[in-house]
Amino acid sequence: MERILTVLENYPPQAVRALLNNIGTHDTERALTALAGEPARGRGRRWQSEARLTREQRARGLALMRLASLMQYTLPGVPCVYYGDEAGLEGYRDPFNRGCFPWGREDAGLVEWYRGLGRLRAGCSCLKKGAFVPVAAEGDVMAYLRRDGNGALLCAFNRGGVPRTVTLPAEWGGAEALLGNAPDAGGHLALPPISCAACRLRYEKRELFLNF
Repeated sequence: MERILTVLENYPPQAVRALLNNIGTHDTERALTALAGEPARGRGRRWQSEARLTREQRARGLALMRLASLMQYTLPGVPCVYYGDEAGLEGYRDPFNRGCFPWGREDAGLVEWYRGLGRLRAGCSCLKKGAFVPVAAEGDVMAYLRRDGNGALLCAFNRGGVPRTVTLPAEWGGAEALLGNAPDAGGHLALPPISCAACRLRYEKRELFLNF
């Protein structure tokens, strides 16, 4: 959270809104591999060409990709997806991060997740020019609001391996879950291990978060 706030405090809003939010590029390991794979640690091309995620690593990586991509789509800036990341491509450094798109072999669950992110981005004006409001940051848990004159979106993340609960103002209970869980009536948002959530707050209660 501190790094995010540092960027927002040191760059003008016009510049921040034009920044590309990347989690993978042709100059880096594939995001899925970087999140869950064994670090290359200088190993040569032969090792990199043969290395594959285990079933357990891939499952964990796909869960982490959901967290990273929700952040990519909801932080100030413009989400920029490197082809194939949305389909679950693996790969270490160049040229293994430039494999062909896996037509017919895409990870269907991850593709559908990215479709949901696209709908979220298109349907929430606060993600384009809205303010960024920190809500929680402790250990493996982080939460923030994006808000504008039309409404607000709560985004919460748990990257840890144990369930966590984010305690919010009770008035935020009843928020609409767009991805993941929603807060209960008392304002408690349950986050399973390695999970995230995006919830639309009721705009008629805007006074509760405009001055949060």
